[in-house]
Amino acid sequence: MVHRRDLLRLALLGPAGALRLPSLARAAPPLPPRLPPDFQEDEAYWNSLRWHFAFPDEEAYCQTSTLGASPKAVTEATIAHLRWVEENLPKWDYTPEDASRMGGYSQEREFRDRLGSFLGCEGAELALTPNATAGMNFVANGIDLETGDEVVTTNVEHPGGRKGWDLKRARRGIVVQEVEIPLHPNDPDEIVRRFEARTTARTKVWAIPHVTTALGIVLPVKRLCAIARARGIFTVVDGAQAVGHLQVNLRDLGCDAYFSSPHKWLLAPKGNGFLFARREVQDRLQTTLASAEWDNRAEGMYRFMQWGTVNLSLVRGFEVALDFFERVGMARIERRIRYLGERLRAGLRQIPRVKITSSIHPELACGMTTWGIEGMTAPELMRSLWGRRRIRVRSMGKDEGVRTSTHIYVSPAQIDSMLDVAREIAGE
Repeated sequence: MVHRRDLLRLALLGPAGALRLPSLARAAPPLPPRLPPDFQEDEAYWNSLRWHFAFPDEEAYCQTSTLGASPKAVTEATIAHLRWVEENLPKWDYTPEDASRMGGYSQEREFRDRLGSFLGCEGAELALTPNATAGMNFVANGIDLETGDEVVTTNVEHPGGRKGWDLKRARRGIVVQEVEIPLHPNDPDEIVRRFEARTTARTKVWAIPHVTTALGIVLPVKRLCAIARARGIFTVVDGAQAVGHLQVNLRDLGCDAYFSSPHKWLLAPKGNGFLFARREVQDRLQTTLASAEWDNRAEGMYRFMQWGTVNLSLVRGFEVALDFFERVGMARIERRIRYLGERLRAGLRQIPRVKITSSIHPELACGMTTWGIEGMTAPELMRSLWGRRRIRVRSMGKDEGVRTSTHIYVSPAQIDSMLDVAREIAGE
């Protein structure tokens, strides 16, 4: 059997990992040693991590906001478990003690507890899901709302964080109110005021993006959740762009529910997600999909994992992704991501014809920057960055610009190369 300790060895020990899965460990350097919190990282530290990602060194991947690039150890752990399942199916006697070949029935408590420690909550408050959209729909479908009850969301929410409420409106006659988030927002207080202005006596839910998907605006979630709780309003936060990007402590945020897609910034295998609901509100949510344990309330959020057979190999890869983040340190990763984002924005602000549609306010900005060049459409800019310097960004429609995500596998030199392309185009 492929044990978690062997997958961890692969992720962290480099050549020593050759004991079980030599295809990964061949020529693998170890991760840098654990360092004190005040360690001032230099480029050698981050360059040493670049080996762990499979795409070519000459390509800059700035598209994490759609899909993260998993470390090699994550991919190999996923493949190794999948291969092990296929090779050992005849040995499986279907006993409860041996539920390690498929997901959808086992509680995965050990991993949920570890993930809870990373997110600042209890493992029993987490359900594993395939993505953020599933978590949002579990909340939207599961909470009891009557005709005329109001849900306040934003005009910039991703469809995966919004359409469950539209479906609820079509079925139950609820009212969905939109808070308009301005372009170039530079006042967190204004965002709070806009939520309050949309709220009435019929408001039951605030559905809040932690980081908006197109412009990378970090909303003042903790403040909003505190205001909502004081008013008896249920809060659900879309964390698809936050987990692995920012330090997230769910108890400290004070939200009632939170969902995310770890295959973005947390670099897990594609097809992983989670849903958090704090213990005190779990009974307010009904399950949408039902199997044997659909009403097992004694085991916390496990009843929201009752959606049939799933690929447990993806969860094994998720474990190794979490190992990677814990080894490097989430605080260090957030600092690096923010540093690269600010380096990009600072350079862009010096180039004529460049427009930044994301926020530059320190509380609202992060490692996502959407920007464009006057006289050039976003698709044209996207193609130009790739054609000239092999820099992958994403066009956000025709006029909003290109979205650039600065995860740890992006180097300052690649940021500077992007700025060089912007200068070349602006001067043409």
